[in-house]
Amino acid sequence: MVEQKKEFITEVDYNKSSVACPTCSTECKKINDRINGRDLSKIKPKEVPHILKVFNF
Repeated sequence: MVEQKKEFITEVDYNKSSVACPTCSTECKKINDRINGRDLSKIKPKEVPHILKVFNF
């Protein structure tokens, strides 16, 4: 009898996944909140570093 291999979360290759890892997904949501629905052309250059700052350690 052949046992099926169980897939654990550590074995998921997020490079080939259509779903982001939870940490990256959270950071993307933060960036979307900072953009606040504006067109990218409406964002001021001095806002960009703040908007793109991720993973505050």
